[in-house]
Amino acid sequence: MIVFIDRQHTGQPKRINSRGAVNDLNEDGKTEIWETEAHWTGYLSIMLEAQLVQAGIKVIPISDGSYLARHTRVNQYSQMFPNMKKAYFAMHFNAGGGSYGAMFYHHQSNQGKHLAESICEGLGNFLPEVQSFKPISCKPGDWTKNAFYTIKGVGSPVAICSEPLFIDTHKKLMSVEGMAKVALGMSTGIINWMKYNV
Repeated sequence: MIVFIDRQHTGQPKRINSRGAVNDLNEDGKTEIWETEAHWTGYLSIMLEAQLVQAGIKVIPISDGSYLARHTRVNQYSQMFPNMKKAYFAMHFNAGGGSYGAMFYHHQSNQGKHLAESICEGLGNFLPEVQSFKPISCKPGDWTKNAFYTIKGVGSPVAICSEPLFIDTHKKLMSVEGMAKVALGMSTGIINWMKYNV
C-alpha cells in the first residue's frame, strides 16, 4: 500500500503566507507561529508517516504547490504503482468551536466512506478527550465544499480530508503528545482498512 500525506496550508506559491487556522493556545494574548494549523499538521504528518512505514506501508509526503498541482502530482505518482492500494490525505485541523473530529470523503466514494469510518474508529480508541469522530461525505454544493476542494481531482487513491481536531476546542491535544495519539489512531484505522477492505 502507498499513502500520500499532503500537509496543506503551507507551500502554496500564490498563498505563501497561508498557515491555516490560528488559536492562542497558551492564552497569552498573542498568536505565534507554533499556534497555527500548519505547524501542527507538520508534526502529525511526520508521526503518521513513521507509524505507517513501521507497518510496512510506503509513504510519499507532499507539501508544496497549489492544491491542483499537488493532486496532479499524486495522480502521476499513482500510475507508477498500478497494482497497489493507495490512499491520499489532505492534512488539516479545524477551527470554530466544534467538539468532534472528522474524516471527509468524496460523496461518490464507497471506499472513501469505509476508510473514513475505519480511521474514526481508530481515533476513538486513542482519544477519549474528543466527544466523537465522524466520517462525513463532502461535495461541492453544501457546507462541506471546503473539504471537497482539498481532495477534488485526486484520481485512483482513496482521498480523505483529515480534520481530526478543532485547534480551538482541543487545545490540550495540540502538543507533541497529542499528535502522537492522533497519529496512532489514524494509522490504526488505515492499517485496518488496508487489511479488511481488499
